[in-house]
Amino acid sequence: MKYFLILLLIFSTIFSGKTQSIKIDLNSQTFDEQNRKIQAVIPVFKYKSQPFEDPLLIGLETKKKAGTFYAKLPNLTGYKDTNYAYIFYGGVANRKDLPGYVLTVLVNNKRREAPCILWIDRNFNMDMTDDGNPDTLKYTDLSKDISFKNPTNTNAIYTVRISRFSFHNNTVYIGMLNDYYKDNSGTKQFVGADYSFKETRLNTIAGDYKAGNDSFRIALKDGNCNGIYTDEGVDIILISGYKSNQLNEISIPYSKKNAFFEKNGKHYDIVSVDEIGKYIIIKNNARVKIKNALVIGKKIKKFKFATSDTTKKKISIKKFKKKPTYIYVWRLDENNFMADTLSLRIIKNKYSDIINIVTLNYGEKPIIIKRMKTRRNINWLIGYSTAKINKKLFIENYPTGILTRKKLKVNQVGISPSELLLLLQENKI
Repeated sequence: MKYFLILLLIFSTIFSGKTQSIKIDLNSQTFDEQNRKIQAVIPVFKYKSQPFEDPLLIGLETKKKAGTFYAKLPNLTGYKDTNYAYIFYGGVANRKDLPGYVLTVLVNNKRREAPCILWIDRNFNMDMTDDGNPDTLKYTDLSKDISFKNPTNTNAIYTVRISRFSFHNNTVYIGMLNDYYKDNSGTKQFVGADYSFKETRLNTIAGDYKAGNDSFRIALKDGNCNGIYTDEGVDIILISGYKSNQLNEISIPYSKKNAFFEKNGKHYDIVSVDEIGKYIIIKNNARVKIKNALVIGKKIKKFKFATSDTTKKKISIKKFKKKPTYIYVWRLDENNFMADTLSLRIIKNKYSDIINIVTLNYGEKPIIIKRMKTRRNINWLIGYSTAKINKKLFIENYPTGILTRKKLKVNQVGISPSELLLLLQENKI
């Protein structure tokens, strides 16, 4: 009876561990790959008179006339440099006038010593006199964060960060912006990119989960920028490595039913997502067979990769099928980089007749890798991985080592260079 109770306790613990919900607080502002690359612009126009012209046709080749609307403006007496702009905000996408945008009136916009003053229609009623004190942006300020409360849920807040273009950098890009908006703004007079704003949408919030060797970062992206993170088919759940700033590994549309992801060889169901993005609740489902993982004994998917020697064409992984191959996907910011490099050097010098070494860097600029290879006198192959290659290899963490037998059949996943060296020294390969 004593042993029976012990076994019962063990099985109960295992069972409860499999079904226990995990709440992950989301408290870290981050950026997905799209936000990192895009340079969204809030064009500023010269204010002449009312009515205002709807911005929805900007950039479109059409004979349609833009809709117009009126707004109650603040007292602008004494101001000569008066302009206006439209800030994108998904929380007002369904209103009659100016859907999807917030009207902003600004003065002192010439980036001189006097601060730029911005009246923002924060309550979305086209009355610029009842929104409290205006915002200010000094010429020395690097940026300004502007937040909007969703009309249907005032706890749901969306924030956009505005900043200026440098007078001395991006001259070609600024020239292109000037040409584009001058040619595609209808009757509106564009004041120029130097006096407009860059827009950074702070619409992705992340949290980290760690339990033993199982760890990852999970994030929510407010796809329509309305402060609500539970719009089906619009908002996105992003999964990446623990505390990683790279959020392009796993991306799934939010859904109230049957949403899940696979990470570290486990299947996680999405139990619930907080509407305003404060937390997400997940559950490990051990009964589901993992699909997105390399299968031992099966061949890896074919791919081609560029190398640090830019004079050569891309190499096909099939080139290495005649003997065992070690594929090592890595980044420079990993803690064990130096130790792994030492093991790889020994393997290359002593066991190159037994095993191929293919190392694939992910995320670094080629010039950095080339300099590192020369400086450290590296004699093994260094190539460049891509998001597409990572997906084929089911890379979830960095570094990840994959050992294959002949014909590129998977033998072991998650093996480090030092572990591989030990196997070679013991003649187990």
